[in-house]
Amino acid sequence: MLNVGFAGSLRVEAYPPAVTLFIFFCLALLAVIRYNFGKNLHDSFLAYFNYRQSIRLLDERRESDRQAGIFLNILFSLAVGLFISFSIGFFGTQQLFGSYTISILFFSFASGLLYFFKAQIWKTLGAIFLYQSFSKIYIFNMYLNNRILGLMIFPLVAVVPYISIMIAQYIMYVAFGLIAIWYLFKLLRIFQIISVLKFSVIYFILYLCALEILPLLLFVKGCKVLSENIVVQF
Repeated sequence: MLNVGFAGSLRVEAYPPAVTLFIFFCLALLAVIRYNFGKNLHDSFLAYFNYRQSIRLLDERRESDRQAGIFLNILFSLAVGLFISFSIGFFGTQQLFGSYTISILFFSFASGLLYFFKAQIWKTLGAIFLYQSFSKIYIFNMYLNNRILGLMIFPLVAVVPYISIMIAQYIMYVAFGLIAIWYLFKLLRIFQIISVLKFSVIYFILYLCALEILPLLLFVKGCKVLSENIVVQF
């Protein structure tokens, strides 16, 4: 496949069969979620756009909500892995170990692990400073936001390997735009939680610095170091 990426350099890009397998696996997850957890999916979208609905969903969580959440978390991680790996390719940067397969697996696992540790940090902070109500609501909304993001960007990244490079490039721009809007919406939801629970705005600022901006910068820096120094051609 002849590609002209964001970097503007002409290059040949060949997506391995594993990329198609990842995409088909995500499609299978979507089918399972839609067929078995359609109502949970509908409630999740309502909760994403309505804070009161998210609180009600948190208070009334059913076992099916937990099961649907596991599938949606997996979809989110894989969608992020696909998106980051495709973005690396479009920017003309070498994939980790020179392999799309390893790159997708790495970034999928890293994104899932990142939010798992963030949840554990919030649980610990809530227990130490007696802010269990805030940490519980935050963790629920964090995972809710992630699941919706996975549902938003997966349809976009799923078609990238099978369309012309010019169209794929615009689709990736749209995905970047959706992620930016999602991030702003996420910050708005955190501000809503703080306002309703009558926390100081200082907590919001500390939250941004300690648990949003800093981990993001470390994640980007780590990915850059890996892409530059751990490249092996098979």
